[in-house]
Amino acid sequence: MGRDETIQALRRLAPVLAARGVEHLYLFGSVARNRAGEASDVDLAFDVAPDTVFDAFDMGGVVMDLMGALGQRVDLVERRSMSPEFAARIAPDIVRIF
Repeated sequence: MGRDETIQALRRLAPVLAARGVEHLYLFGSVARNRAGEASDVDLAFDVAPDTVFDAFDMGGVVMDLMGALGQRVDLVERRSMSPEFAARIAPDIVRIF
């Protein structure tokens, strides 16, 4: 699945992810740069609303939803848990999905 198809699939999944507490979703990495190979995973970051309780079970559910919709491995990270160095490194590639 290419960059544009991935973005479309993620946007279609927005209501499901929002119901799980995901407020914003971002694509980064090789798929965002349109340089993904067959073995590439999909790198995603997300935000939850400040008053939302979001635990490991919620994260697992989101990952399963994403993998089911994309048919690919997914690496998912919450933006508030990123180090400033990592956030700066991915900033040039980041694409806001919703």
